[in-house]
Amino acid sequence: MISEIKLGSFGHKFYRRMSVQVSAKLSNTENGPKEASKLDREWLKAKDFSEIPGPSTFKLLSHYLPGGKLHNSNLIDFYKLLRDEYGDISQVKGIMGKPNVVFTYNPADIEKVYRTEGVWPIRVGLETFTYYRKKIRPDVFKNVGGLVSEQGKAWADIRNKVNPIMMKVQTVRHNLPDIDEISLEFLQKLEKLRDPETNKIKTNFHDEVKLWAFESICCIGLNRRMGFLSSSGSIDPDALRLSEAMSKFFQLSFEFDVQPSIWKYYETPKFKTLIQTYDEITDICTKYINEATSNFGKGEGPSGVLEKLCCIDKQIAVVMAIDMLMAGMDTTSSVFLSTLYMIAKHPEKQNALRREVTEILPNNHTPLTTENTKNMPYLRACIKEALRITPITPANFRLTGCDVVLSNYKVPKGTGVSMGMMPLTNSDVYFPKSSEFMPERWLKSGEGACPHAKATNPFVYLPFGFGPRTCIGKRIAEMEMETLLARLIRNYKVSWYGDDLKYTSNIILIPAGNMRFRFEPL
Repeated sequence: MISEIKLGSFGHKFYRRMSVQVSAKLSNTENGPKEASKLDREWLKAKDFSEIPGPSTFKLLSHYLPGGKLHNSNLIDFYKLLRDEYGDISQVKGIMGKPNVVFTYNPADIEKVYRTEGVWPIRVGLETFTYYRKKIRPDVFKNVGGLVSEQGKAWADIRNKVNPIMMKVQTVRHNLPDIDEISLEFLQKLEKLRDPETNKIKTNFHDEVKLWAFESICCIGLNRRMGFLSSSGSIDPDALRLSEAMSKFFQLSFEFDVQPSIWKYYETPKFKTLIQTYDEITDICTKYINEATSNFGKGEGPSGVLEKLCCIDKQIAVVMAIDMLMAGMDTTSSVFLSTLYMIAKHPEKQNALRREVTEILPNNHTPLTTENTKNMPYLRACIKEALRITPITPANFRLTGCDVVLSNYKVPKGTGVSMGMMPLTNSDVYFPKSSEFMPERWLKSGEGACPHAKATNPFVYLPFGFGPRTCIGKRIAEMEMETLLARLIRNYKVSWYGDDLKYTSNIILIPAGNMRFRFEPL
């Protein structure tokens, strides 16, 4: 990908720079033989892969049985059990068609995996997702699996085409007026749901935020407003079915793609439910995409993300639109709620944020624009800090691009490596005063800036991943969250009452229980 395929503005220059540091097996630099010799010596001195500690297949399966430590558990419980029992590096042998996986909490290991992953990094996606697109619905996907499913050159070809559109700030910010309008509609709905006596929300606030996130991503991905925030209450029934199917997909996929499952050998009734959920998502999205594309080409030029993608490759546009919707509701709403919770729990930080936002929005009639949203360093720092404390996923995953030595153990090429980020970002070893919510640690300058409190190792904090496979929806999610946070903090004093916020974890970390926010109008 360094020489054959251009990555667009994001990642290309960085990855070219990193390429000179990979092993001689992947490099033709002058230092190749010397580096090879060094790596060979390291490999010869390392312990054998089989010596990496970890549970036997029988013991692991027994943990998931009724009465076992992991029965009805989530990913955080699983990671904690492995680390408590086996330390900072462990392995789980592949079962039921899954590859061997090494679990590491060593930043040096994480850096090595990323820097030796090769020109086409491999991140195993959701296998049921790939199976559905390639085997069950080739009529829709036409052998284009998308960024989650594809690997190698097929993945790089797609990424190369979509990067200039989805990773370029100027392109994504073209949708800012629509996203700002959606945020203002959310505030109008919030006012109707707010009890004026207690300032509490009469309905499930988590559900309301999910609808906001879905309305926003549908506007970008489908070029369509769904009406979830409409005061008239007239929502397309298909839109409701779609939002419900998206939430169901996350839970079912966790059961079949993460936990041990026999779906490759026998289709259980619940697996058939997952396939029906995929069908529902695919069919409804396809209908909306066809409606949107029928109106393209009538303006002066391509306007939104979907239309720009269609100009490049319509089939890729279809796949990317569906992927955006599948990834853009629970993820964005979860990070948003975590950030709002942290802000609500720390009034002094909220006041600092409000001062910044008020300068940009002197009144509610002031629009958020590409220009004035450049001046929100503290708001962005709040999101970064919330992602440090509660990342959207507790670990990042890769397959090793070559034979590597991790924590003095030989790890063969093609081995899965789960890199546990959450315990590292919540450790004083890497982030001073890690238990404190300190947005100031992300500020480079200005009053209160405290950059020395940020980890010096860049491989400890990677909430959106690293390198060419960095999350493709990063720019979109940031724009959506920044817009709604700015509007909310400008109009309300937000507080939290009751017990601390809890989380559940399937594929991602999701806030659980009642969202105990109060919204006091300013």
